This record gives sequence, structure tokens and C-alpha cells, in this order.
Amino acid sequence: MWTQFRDALRSQILQGEIAIGDKLPTEAELGEQFGISRIVVREALADLVRSNLIYKIKGRGAFVSARERDEDFVSTVLGFSDEMERKGRTVRTQVLTQELRAPTELEARSLGIAEGDAVVSLKRLRSVDGELQLLVETVVPADLAPGLHRVRLENRSLYDVLRRQYGLRIVRAERWIDAVLPDADTSHLLEMATPEALLRIESIAYGANGRPIEHYRALHRCTASRLHVQTTT
Repeated sequence: MWTQFRDALRSQILQGEIAIGDKLPTEAELGEQFGISRIVVREALADLVRSNLIYKIKGRGAFVSARERDEDFVSTVLGFSDEMERKGRTVRTQVLTQELRAPTELEARSLGIAEGDAVVSLKRLRSVDGELQLLVETVVPADLAPGLHRVRLENRSLYDVLRRQYGLRIVRAERWIDAVLPDADTSHLLEMATPEALLRIESIAYGANGRPIEHYRALHRCTASRLHVQTTT
């Protein structure tokens, strides 16, 4: 019974009867409409989430997912927020931690600083059009951005703050990408119903004088998007 309901709902979505971004009726409403129990509805919706046709936002319900999108931020010096804004997408940023601390050995080496120097450390959870997509851990040398650990960054672009407030402009970056499985904490933060591979992106960004400005490590969900890289000779 749940497969029949799932297939009927999938057909409505794929044929455009329910548009991308539309909110689905509640489980109770769907059950009444199709004459099935809420348990059957819930099982079918879970399968549609796994196949990326819909996504759920806690407390708000289920929505029709956009088709797979290309994201270009890995191949440009634009920040994630800047690229999404350019494409007309809505980005929301939740700051989980924002502090002044000593760098790890990897961070110090990546930024070309001593382990005794200070960095501003950020851990942020980012969503696109209401869908959780990115968990990012960023460090910036504290001497380049004094007071950054006290700047309000909720729903703001870090690159925009660095440009406007500190005169720091990123001109190039090195990035490495591989696939990883998330741990339990990451799965919880990204609200992943079932385990899925994530793309791990590590980046070192440089200013015009060649000094590293930022080091970040991001975990990126690619269930509804692809990373796009353009190369030239």
C-alpha cells in the first residue's frame, strides 16, 4: 500500500502537479486524501526523502526538492554566500561556535603562523532554500581580523565582512575534495535521516600579498546539487 501511495505522489511531483518548493499536505491530510494510515504515509515520505524528491524541515513539514543543481564556489574566489546570492538562492547561517583560540598544528601550518599565535575559529551550519547543506569549520589569523570573534555573523557572509570591515580580499585559493562518511554528531547537525556520503572540502585562501587569510574544512551534502569546477589552459 505504501509503495502505491509513494508512486502516486512521485508521479504528481515529476509531472509538475506539485511544484518545486511547494509544501506537501500534512501526514494526516495525506492519509485522509488517500484513505491510508499515517504510518503508511510516513514510510512513503521517508522513501521520497531518500530518493531526494522531497525534503523535510523540522517543525515545518515536507517540501518538493529542486532538481540537481550545480554549485561553483569551489572553483572561484567567491564565498559560498556570495555565489548563492548571485544565483538568487536564500542562504541561512547558524553560528555554532565563534571564539579566539590557539591554532591546531594543521591550521598553523596552513596559515603560515606559529602555534602560539591566535586564530578566530568559527563553526557554522548553513542551509540553502531551507535545506541544510553545509557544515563549515573556519579559522582566520586573529592579527588580520582583530575583534572578528565578537562580530555578529549569523546569516552574514564571512567574505563580505572580511572585505568591508578589514579590507581583506581573497584573490586565490587551493582546495582539496574527497568523500567521507559523517560521524553521529555531523549526521545530527545536518538532520540526515539515513547515512550518506559527504564531500569534504579543505581550502586555504590567500590575499593579494600572498599571505593565507583563511583555512576551512567543510562537509557538503550533495543529494540535490553537484560541485562544478571549470578549468582553462
